[in-house]
Order: sequence, then C-alpha cells, then structure tokens
Amino acid sequence: MAPPAFLLVFSEPGELVSESEFHDWYDNEHIPLRVAVPAFLNWTRWEAIDGLSPKWGASYDLESHEATQNPPYSTLAETRSDREKDLLSRIKVLDRRTYEAYEGHPAYPPSSLYDPTSPAPYTTFFSIDVKPEDEEALNNWYYEEHIPMLAKIPGWVRSRRFVLKDWGRLGVEGKKDQKAPPKYLAVHEWTSPDFQQSEELKASIETPLAKKILGEALQIEKRSVKFLKKWDRQ
Repeated sequence: MAPPAFLLVFSEPGELVSESEFHDWYDNEHIPLRVAVPAFLNWTRWEAIDGLSPKWGASYDLESHEATQNPPYSTLAETRSDREKDLLSRIKVLDRRTYEAYEGHPAYPPSSLYDPTSPAPYTTFFSIDVKPEDEEALNNWYYEEHIPMLAKIPGWVRSRRFVLKDWGRLGVEGKKDQKAPPKYLAVHEWTSPDFQQSEELKASIETPLAKKILGEALQIEKRSVKFLKKWDRQ
C-alpha cells in the first residue's frame, strides 16, 4: 500500500492582488474544488506567526502521492477558471510542495491532545537538507532523540515526517526562485505558541547530536503558523 502524502502550499498575494481578492479566491473557489477530489483527506489554511513571507499557508493530507498523478487530481491545473489563471498571473508567490510520509522508522504516537477531526491551533513546518551520507544519522536523531524530547514539551500534539516528492513555485517573484526545497519535512503540532519559548525546546536543539546535524545541514527552513480555517466534506 502506498504511503500517505502531504501537500504544503505557501503564498503571498503581493501588490497586484488585494488580500480580499486573494482570500475570496482561496476560500470560495480554490479549496472548494479540492474538497470534491477524493485524493484530498482534509483542507486547512494557516497564517504565519513568525513574521516571514509568504504569510499564508495551506496544508492537505492526501491519500497518496500516486493518487496525485491521476484524474481528477492531475487535471486540477488543466481546468483552472479564467479567474484563477488571471490571479495566478499576478500573485507574488505560490510555493507548492508535495511530500510522502517517511516510513524508515515507526511513526511516533501522538499525545492525548490529538484530535483527528480538528487541526492543531499551531504548527511548525521544519525542512532540512543534509548530505546523503548524513541522512541515516538525521533520521535516527529524529526518531531516537529529537521527537521524544519534543513530546515532553507542554502543549505538544504530534510530530510527523515526510520526504519531498515534487514541487513548483509560481508568481511574479516566485518564478524567479527555482531552488529546490529541502528534502525532509517535519510537521510539529501544538496547542499554543508557548512552546517557542520553552526550555525543553531549547534543550532539544542543543544536544551534541542536534548541534552536529543542524550545524552541518545544507539547507534549513522553519515556518511557524496558526490555524486560520478548515473545510469538511459533506
């Protein structure tokens, strides 16, 4: 059975698209069309709390990466409305990344705070690239040390890991940056933003192994967001 997949999108309207136009398109056209596609299992929008750009995020659990290669998912881009085509020609950035669940280790169990019917109020998306010879050490560190330490922080809901399968970057500014995103993604979910100042979080990235892995990483991206809106399939 194919592993589950995850779609992560960050976007920034820019000067040529008003926020009201952007949100109206996202909420009333873009996501509703995806609610009808069986490959999508959930639909969540996020707002950045880290002061970074792009400001707006969306994430979707997917049946599998394989399912994204077939209709009706694969035809979504081909059947865009004139409105969507026009907006995407003006938008500043739309950064899309599709991942597959990492299955090299068993998934770490979620905490009692986890509710499968509702997104966590806060989430951190942490992406990292390391040298090929360091990948085993990275994966072992996550499973044996890092996630167990995060799980002890008050408000931790769950942590999941994914591997990049494909990506695309559109937009007036987005198309100018075609550097590939990091290969590995970790999604850490929280009940409040207090974890960011916790001593436990600080300790989790200051162990000798953490310092070695993070210090020798080729590329690191971290985004922190808060829940904005979700959709349900009727």
